[in-house]
Amino acid sequence: MRLPEPLFPIVNRVMKALLRSPLHGLMSGNIMVIYYTGRKTGKLRSTPVRYLREGDAAVFCLTGAETGWWHNFMVPATVHLQLGGRRVTATAHALPDDADAKETALRRMLARFPGDAAYHGIALERGQVATEQQIHAAVARDVLVRFAFAPSHPPPSHLPPSHLPSSRP
Repeated sequence: MRLPEPLFPIVNRVMKALLRSPLHGLMSGNIMVIYYTGRKTGKLRSTPVRYLREGDAAVFCLTGAETGWWHNFMVPATVHLQLGGRRVTATAHALPDDADAKETALRRMLARFPGDAAYHGIALERGQVATEQQIHAAVARDVLVRFAFAPSHPPPSHLPPSHLPSSRP
């Protein structure tokens, strides 16, 4: 089930506070906060997103092309992530045109979080699996953003494992 759009600002504020708190473990295994500087405004921004690990070197997320934040990473940029109860440095890079990587990432995301299908424009009833047509439509709509960890800021060691074989999303 997808949250109604007017609730997102409220939920985002709650998620950011939770992920900075001692209770972060409730959500930090699959939600992180991205801290970045807006390319047009120069202001510090923050966005909570669902993520999956890509081995020990990176995490990735998928977002709808209609969201504006990913445009900040068309050129790779340094960001900070609130991840696993720690703040880590990473390089973010948006890959809106890499259909193969987006499809791999989407399939991994839906295997791990089938309830998120609606956020990718896929309407499913409980127990249903996305059709190839739905997957391809979501790939055309979504943007993949990859966050590669800085060598001096490795990810927290207690993050959940990738759950699926690590391949470049």
